[in-house]
Amino acid sequence: MDDETREALTDELTEKAREVWPEAEGFQQAPGGWTFRVGAGYASITRTGQVATDPQGTRSDAQRFMTR
Repeated sequence: MDDETREALTDELTEKAREVWPEAEGFQQAPGGWTFRVGAGYASITRTGQVATDPQGTRSDAQRFMTR
């Protein structure tokens, strides 16, 4: 995946995550998608656009519970 495609995908997924979690910030790429901060926890979004609706306590927990 080239940089331009990766950036467009990241922008699209960030927007989709914010539809569920308007306060989402601190996006970080992870295997299978991205994790991000929500309130006092972390959530994730997969590369296919599935957004986690239950926050986790840590970024690694959010990654581990990422829907695949």
